[in-house]
Amino acid sequence: MASGSASPPSEKSPDPRLTVGTLTYTKMGLIALFIWLLWGSFCFSLMEALIPSLLPLQLKQLRASNALIGILVGSIPSAINFFVNPVVSFRSDRTRTRIGRRRPYLIFATPFVSLFLIAVGWAPIVAQRIHTAFSPNFSPVLLALILVAILAVAFQFFNMFVASVFYYIFADVVPEAYMGRFMGYFGVIGAAAGFVFNRYVLGLADTHMPWIYTGIAVLYFVSFMLMSWRVKEGEYPPPTNDAERKGVLASVKVYFRECFSNSFYLWFFLATALNAVSMVCRALFNVFFAKENLHMTLDQYGKIMGWRGLFQMALYVPLGYLVDKFRPLRVYIAGVTLVIFTNVFGFFLIHSSRTFFVFTMLLALVYAIQMSSNLPMYAALLPKERWGQFCSAQAMFQAVFLIIFNYGGGLFIDWVGNYRYLYLWDAMFTIAAWFATLQVYRGWRRYGGPSAYVAPLT
Repeated sequence: MASGSASPPSEKSPDPRLTVGTLTYTKMGLIALFIWLLWGSFCFSLMEALIPSLLPLQLKQLRASNALIGILVGSIPSAINFFVNPVVSFRSDRTRTRIGRRRPYLIFATPFVSLFLIAVGWAPIVAQRIHTAFSPNFSPVLLALILVAILAVAFQFFNMFVASVFYYIFADVVPEAYMGRFMGYFGVIGAAAGFVFNRYVLGLADTHMPWIYTGIAVLYFVSFMLMSWRVKEGEYPPPTNDAERKGVLASVKVYFRECFSNSFYLWFFLATALNAVSMVCRALFNVFFAKENLHMTLDQYGKIMGWRGLFQMALYVPLGYLVDKFRPLRVYIAGVTLVIFTNVFGFFLIHSSRTFFVFTMLLALVYAIQMSSNLPMYAALLPKERWGQFCSAQAMFQAVFLIIFNYGGGLFIDWVGNYRYLYLWDAMFTIAAWFATLQVYRGWRRYGGPSAYVAPLT
């Protein structure tokens, strides 16, 4: 049975391991579900790689400062996330349509995401044509910078609809008994997408950037729309929320009371936000460290990043078993600890393309440990009956930090004048995240620990 034809439980006592909500799969149906979700994830990962990888290069070509790059690539998307994610998550939990509660948002936003991606890619060329035709009293570079910025913000707005609910659909359609294996394969697929992009695509950015945007945007549109058609959601019980029935203000009060009144969740939000901040400078400026400090070509850098993705791809499935065996929070703390030491040594020891390769592989290992335990840690610690709500609260909390520190990361690099300090930035904020995560661990033990943990709601 295909994933799209998953059926309600029959009278023959269906295998509970193949059932989630009102959906029941055959083994072939489950395989088909995995194929569609993982193919969609692969194309989604390729699409998500475009803006953080190519937009800084575009902006640098347009003579943007590092601080401005931080604002456009990091701070503005985080601000959009702050406002859009909670609303979309809250509403999608309560949406009831013929095609489900998550898919309407994916189907609505995907065409706009693809359209604006293509527009970002061609914006500098379009700006040059406009400047030639109308000869305004400012440079074509400034016009291109303004156009790229507007289109990138429009892309981020619509992409937030997708990014807010895409991961929620996993919990709605994948049977719990197979979730661990699915997330292992999901990690492999994400690493495979990173390998393909960095090994075969990134090196072409200097000469074929508009076509890279166009090709991946079209692939994403076709594949994601097919996935949204073939992966069926089941039926959901009517939403019950007394506060929502009393009005928007009552809903907001309940939202903030449940999510932010318990110090356990505040430490969790702080730990994950600081960890996200630690990676800001690497995400924005790693390519410039390779090009300007180490004098590597973009093609060399892309090949190393490709090998990193391939290495991580081999790690995720065995790491998934370790996460199940030793508990996600413990593995996450181990990963955070190793990230600190790797960045400190990298700051002092990287001086060539060879040492850059070695430490890129080491960082791939320690980040894989951290990332393989990240989503399972969310699933283990947050209340399942308020999954979307608490995930959006974490995203909103994290967005505040990223709004500030994406800009701050750019200012920091402008101030020190050396891209090498991205390793120091990573180490400092990961140390802060480590201390916050220890507080989460103490709370986890207090609320039952490995044998009896119950997520608190007050």
